[in-house]
Amino acid sequence: MKNFLHLPERFVRVFVMATTPNTILTLTALLVAGCATQNFEQPASLGADLQTRASVAPSWTQPDAKAIDAQALHAAAATALPNPLNEVDAVAIALDASPSIAKMISQTNALRAEAIEISTPSNPVLNFNSGVPLDSMSAVPIFAMLMFQIDELWKQPLRSEVARGNYQSALLSLGASAVALAVETRLAWHEVAMRSEERNFAQNDLQITENLLAMARERLAVGESTGDVVAKSQAELNDAHHRLMQAREMLSAAQLSLMALLGRAEASTDWRTGAPDSSSAFAIHAPIADEQKLLSTLANSRLDVRAAQAQANAAKSKVELARKSRSNKLDLGAGFDRDMEGDQSAMFSASVELPIFNNGSARIDKAEAELQTANIEAERVRQVAIIELRGAMLKAVSMQEKHDISAENSLAPSAEKFKRAQLSAQAGEGSRRDAIDAQHALNHAKLELNDLERQRRTARLALAKAAGFLPAEVMP
Repeated sequence: MKNFLHLPERFVRVFVMATTPNTILTLTALLVAGCATQNFEQPASLGADLQTRASVAPSWTQPDAKAIDAQALHAAAATALPNPLNEVDAVAIALDASPSIAKMISQTNALRAEAIEISTPSNPVLNFNSGVPLDSMSAVPIFAMLMFQIDELWKQPLRSEVARGNYQSALLSLGASAVALAVETRLAWHEVAMRSEERNFAQNDLQITENLLAMARERLAVGESTGDVVAKSQAELNDAHHRLMQAREMLSAAQLSLMALLGRAEASTDWRTGAPDSSSAFAIHAPIADEQKLLSTLANSRLDVRAAQAQANAAKSKVELARKSRSNKLDLGAGFDRDMEGDQSAMFSASVELPIFNNGSARIDKAEAELQTANIEAERVRQVAIIELRGAMLKAVSMQEKHDISAENSLAPSAEKFKRAQLSAQAGEGSRRDAIDAQHALNHAKLELNDLERQRRTARLALAKAAGFLPAEVMP
């Protein structure tokens, strides 16, 4: 039993002595490489891009941020919104409490872990054989062999590039979705703000038509008017009631749409909009930039375009991996052997796969086809982005013109007419009825312009979204 009891110590000593220095260095390098931790960016690395494009860095981009889980989302759903709700706060809440973004973050983290595993070299294999002596005179045979897939030395870096490219594409896609959500939140916030103005104008219109109806009835009672005038005033009042009900309905619908983006499905709707954000204010009110200037920055400003290109880069690395994988699987090993007679020796082993049936050409063809597909998809995404930008540019210019024409040809004359009628009534030269009629016309002009302003803001923010929501100094 003496040999058996001292087996571990003798095995280690003899195995190290039997291996050559070059073998030791090679195996050590392989083992270190296999154990090395791969550095892949966390979703938190998107903080700078989001701060630039959305003017908000969500909490999950901060160091040591806690994961957004279902329990946190469930609790957030019933959390009351700030009152008033500022635009920048709405964007921050959306990015922190949106179930769709939380889902993408979780999926991206899973892809990151998968990418790290894929890019990590395979572990070495230790084969060890021994036995148990049946009597004190028997010897214990020992065989130990450490094997490693040596072709991983030139395949693993490419495998890592493929994994990194795929993950980078997923990371950029997460960023693109976050930027899109930020802009959609701004659109919804301004929709609520403009619908609130519309409701206020509709309430004012109702008050004006009530005054007109009361005045018509008074004049009818003293014989200064007719029943047709009263009927007309009654119809205007009914229209004003309908307009107010519709405005309230549209405001509530806009609030719920915004709350859905904010992950506040169960929260109260008893809140109002507060201060706008300077970033969107610039995008809405600044002169529209030159189309070619925006197109020239599209490849870098649109994260979805960059994500598609990252996917194409990963496919290119996959082609190189397929080509280098034509060199067949090669395993090398070194070990120690002691036979029944006690003779000891160092063992070396090599195994190679013979390309008799599969020479890897089909694998290369597949990788090249996938590269072509990825390049086509990257070009498709780029062209879609260009069309979106050009279409958004046309819409923004058109809505700006409609808004300006209405302000000049409808609102301005109505305001001037009301001012004259009001002064005339105060001087006793005109009737109070004419002043109220002018006020009614002015209120309708404001309602029309408010609707055009809402559409104009929507078009301008859509243009900012199509351009990648660039920093304020270069934003359209």
